[in-house]
Amino acid sequence: MTLETLALGLVAVYLMWRLYKAILKDTQKQPEKIRLISKETGEIVEMQIIQPDNAKKNTEWNKAAFIDSAKRAFQQTLHSFAVGNLKDLKNVLSPTVYKLFEEDILNRQNSKNKMDFSLICFDSVDIISKSPKNDTVTVQFITEQINLLKNEQGEVIEGDPMNIAIMQDTWVFQKMAKDNWIITATHSQAHHA
Repeated sequence: MTLETLALGLVAVYLMWRLYKAILKDTQKQPEKIRLISKETGEIVEMQIIQPDNAKKNTEWNKAAFIDSAKRAFQQTLHSFAVGNLKDLKNVLSPTVYKLFEEDILNRQNSKNKMDFSLICFDSVDIISKSPKNDTVTVQFITEQINLLKNEQGEVIEGDPMNIAIMQDTWVFQKMAKDNWIITATHSQAHHA
């Protein structure tokens, strides 16, 4: 076996491994290319890793990826709610849910109160139900949080900075278009440790 044959064999194994990873990742990246340099000729050879068929990928539902996205959406939505960012909330909430969030934020602002939100950790994130087409998904988040309401002087008027609340939130995500989800329902319940 020559050195060149061994090198080509290793390249083939590497390409098969990369193709296997690309299929498992279920991503829609542009075809990936790698460059190899021949030790004997110094020639650069460019090879393309073939991605799986997009039609097949779009029919498969990746639960782990959805949960990761739901966690990011949960954290960002609660942060936007705490700081009163109505513009960001309007992009991710259904009109009905947005109206409830907006009302709470405006009441807080009219009272000149501020909210401090700290997400300590996710204890669990579980999909409770999903529609057959995977376009409506209900997710339950169990998190540890510290939520404080402060007056204009910065004094805590609600909550305890030394007390972590165990929050159980159930949110419904609905797919509106390709990769565009909104939150159509929320329910929250606090338990103190």
